[in-house]
Amino acid sequence: MILGSAALLLAALPLSARAQPNPEPLVFGAVAARETSATGAAISWTTDRAGDAEVEYGPTAAYGRSAFLNSPPATSHLVVLNGLVPGSLYHYRVVSRDAAGRASVSGDFTFALSASVPTVPPASGAAPLVLIMNPPPEALVSGGVTVSANASAGAGITSLQFLLDGTDLAPPLSAAPYSFNWNTALVPDGRHALAAVARDTAGRAATSPIILVTVDNSTPVISEVSAAAVSADGAAIRWTTNEPADSSVEYGMTPEYGEATPVHASRVLSRGAALTGLASEALYHYRVKSRDAAGLLAVSPDFLFATGVAPEAAPPAAPGGAAAASEPAARAPQKILTPALADGINDRAVFGPDAREVSILDIRGRTVFHETAGADPLVWNARDGAGRVVPSGVYIAVIVTRDSKRRYQSFTVAK
Repeated sequence: MILGSAALLLAALPLSARAQPNPEPLVFGAVAARETSATGAAISWTTDRAGDAEVEYGPTAAYGRSAFLNSPPATSHLVVLNGLVPGSLYHYRVVSRDAAGRASVSGDFTFALSASVPTVPPASGAAPLVLIMNPPPEALVSGGVTVSANASAGAGITSLQFLLDGTDLAPPLSAAPYSFNWNTALVPDGRHALAAVARDTAGRAATSPIILVTVDNSTPVISEVSAAAVSADGAAIRWTTNEPADSSVEYGMTPEYGEATPVHASRVLSRGAALTGLASEALYHYRVKSRDAAGLLAVSPDFLFATGVAPEAAPPAAPGGAAAASEPAARAPQKILTPALADGINDRAVFGPDAREVSILDIRGRTVFHETAGADPLVWNARDGAGRVVPSGVYIAVIVTRDSKRRYQSFTVAK
């Protein structure tokens, strides 16, 4: 029998010397006490963020005793008090600490126990009390997850059955602790509803409040990878994912890379990473990486880009102090080829008399065209080795000169 309760205080109040006041308190709700026997009671409440669970209680508002629930942080809490004196009035308050260890404390509440064991347990013939303790509501889960619940009934709990979307999730448990390891990979990704049903020795059943969770066992899908704004010493790498994820880029002059950008922790769908300090006239390999909120990492295949020619240094001053005439700074702008227009304009690339051979690579490093020079200069007309126009996109020419040096030039083919 519960005689009454005080109004709930939502501000943090001083706790015992072992805890500090919380400047950003957890918000309590649904604080309640239920008599489970002449010598026991169950205290339940909720918090707006995950926290632990403790109840301070005693015959006066000075309390003097406490009970702590040893379970993962949660937003639904249930602490069972035992060894109470039949027929007594008890004061209590609930305590929850957030992930930073900052404690929030409710106002004072009271409950009274009957002088003898209730003839119809629990109090007032109510059904058993059951709450899911883990995972917390709106949790993002993957892999193996501990699912746990607390249940109480004056007549004793005979079984507890966990449900997922209304069907049995595991065999029923006949004794505490009521927990098991849920392999979330056995269910589809997406939103799911968890609940628990407790049954007592009197044959009565109670269902916990539903906990909604999101299962995510799929790595992000990376797409639209590209290298933009490529210069003599830098490039901007861009890509998208099908779900919010962080980002980083590995890069270098070989498929082993050797360099990497810092991980950008912000989880977004579209992102870019700037590469700086690159060598000029060089072929670079790169791949992108994104990790989602569930910790699942996606890694792209290897891609290529080629840096341009470095600008030439300013010439020395001419005699008499006049500046010497200078050529424009050398750059290797990306040439655009439009073979589908068939207008004779921008439909081929000529590599000059010093080119001994040329290989055309797509950005995945696959050779689409290769030719060795004869009497005439080498030419690429945006076609593959079989004479078919290549798909639109970026291509890299690897040019070997007659003195065995390598040069690189990028082309965009636009149909």
